[in-house]
Amino acid sequence: MCRVHEAKLVEEIVDKISYELFSNKDRVKMGTDHLKIPLEDILLATNEFAEANIIARTGFGKVYKGQSIRLGIVAIKKLDRTYGQGDREFMMEIALLSMCKHENIVTLVGFCDEGGEKILVYRYEQNGSLDRLLRSKDLTWMHRLRICLGAAFGLKYLHDDVGPQCRVLHRDVKSANILLDENWKPKISDFGLSKIALSNVPLSALVSNPCGTQGYIDPQYIGHSTLTQKSDVYSFGVVLLEVLFGRAVTVAEHPDKNHFSVKMAKSHYEEKTLEKIIDADLRKQMKSGSLSTFSAIAYKCLKEHGEERPRMIQVIEQLVKALEYQQDV
Repeated sequence: MCRVHEAKLVEEIVDKISYELFSNKDRVKMGTDHLKIPLEDILLATNEFAEANIIARTGFGKVYKGQSIRLGIVAIKKLDRTYGQGDREFMMEIALLSMCKHENIVTLVGFCDEGGEKILVYRYEQNGSLDRLLRSKDLTWMHRLRICLGAAFGLKYLHDDVGPQCRVLHRDVKSANILLDENWKPKISDFGLSKIALSNVPLSALVSNPCGTQGYIDPQYIGHSTLTQKSDVYSFGVVLLEVLFGRAVTVAEHPDKNHFSVKMAKSHYEEKTLEKIIDADLRKQMKSGSLSTFSAIAYKCLKEHGEERPRMIQVIEQLVKALEYQQDV
């Protein structure tokens, strides 16, 4: 049996088991009744979804900041089917976040499925999403190292530690999906596109239609429709570069001064000219050992072939070293 056909059969088995264990609507709701929030409470918290309360727009729909005596301060994500997501993403988010408990994973407060609405309610993270802070002078190099390390721990948990029988492939790792609390602790969010893989299946690749966000998607995943843990590693490598450069990734052939392409970044690394695209104020804060260790692991995450990329535990080890170099006096 050829590898692709074998992978396709495994994918069909995994999807069936994932549906039964994690995405079955009745099963999920039976185990999460305590998370149900009446629509009336959500309308009250958001002033009936007032435009003034919108804090973000995602592939799932608009996100509102809400506040009430019962809920406290929360982030409320309301499904808008015109963006292309629907019941599958809604149920997957509830199933995964009711199962995944980690300090670097976003906290699901509850959900609402009534009145024709599908709504997810999360703990509100005070400092917002990482993508909005890439150019911020308040985000020091030390802050950035700790954020990347925390996010790496969150991804490692998803890949290796969720449970003895399964692992989670996020499929949409990006700086916009890394939220920061009041202490700058990162929280990985947005699990609607995630896939469940079986940890005891020898073939770890899943044949799946490529999805995610342009600029972050693993080229091998795009070219072969083969999803692995290393696809998330590639996407995380792009995030590491965004944090390093203090600017966002783009898919444009000729990036402007506020953006970079992965191709351009890899070229600068290979030619030892990274300083040309790192924010000057940020570069002044970096110790040489920290910069070289951080940039080296980011580059390895972006290797063309997945088998050449590190696992998340190896990424964590190098980020710890980069942090230690920065702290060394």
